[in-house]
Amino acid sequence: MVFNTIFVSTEFKPDRTLEIARRQLSIYDRIYEECRDDVFQIKNERDLSDLACGSRIGFLTLMEGADPIEKPENLLEFYERGVRIIGLTWNDKNQYASGNNTDSGLTEKGIDLLQRMNSLRITLDLSHLNEKSFWEAIEATNLVPIASHSNARSLTDHPRNLRDDQLLAIANRGGVIGVVLYNHFLKTGGENTTLENIYLHADHMVNLCGEDHVGIGSDLDGGAINDFPQDIRNVADLTKIAEFFLEKGYSEERVRKIMGGNFLRVLKENL
Repeated sequence: MVFNTIFVSTEFKPDRTLEIARRQLSIYDRIYEECRDDVFQIKNERDLSDLACGSRIGFLTLMEGADPIEKPENLLEFYERGVRIIGLTWNDKNQYASGNNTDSGLTEKGIDLLQRMNSLRITLDLSHLNEKSFWEAIEATNLVPIASHSNARSLTDHPRNLRDDQLLAIANRGGVIGVVLYNHFLKTGGENTTLENIYLHADHMVNLCGEDHVGIGSDLDGGAINDFPQDIRNVADLTKIAEFFLEKGYSEERVRKIMGGNFLRVLKENL
């Protein structure tokens, strides 16, 4: 299963945001049609069950930054196109929430959007929110929350990472934190990162939150390949993480959970 992302760069905001998001969704629609023997779109729990029945890869759409939703009433359009996870904003501030580079909280429109997400059973992604927005958002969601790609701030003090009380809050709600592989989130300075750095963040979260609440949120499309550990150069290299975790003494069951089982559990519950 892959979280396929709708993301509109800040350079296009605000006048072309909706147009570009719709274009990205149309590209995915074409992929589903032209590559139907290899991939399919996940929209409901039944589609999740199909993952175990065949060799096709399931795509579940995540919107990273809700800017394309020009007003909360328009959420239904994106739900109908398959969006099932939404992060309210990216690093900046928008009409819904504030990202890690800003210091405000949720707006009234943000609360409205979250309530509509609850009704449609769209999962809240807490990655990228600043601390004030994080705490307000996790209280407003009725579903199991996730942080799709965030690391432990106690290991790497970067504003994109989460403090231990935030990690525990997600775990206490049954959620999952996806370890992100971006160098600067793995290690202060971001130099010479390896599989060991990935393990250190995962192991911290396992010890703090339990093995049921840790996943992998690679974000390999979020930067140049040199921004990621030297052992990770494409999607196929993600299997190296599982192999390394086994070498470190993790059980096969724990590794299966981290490599996808935990996220799958949350999605089954939320959808």
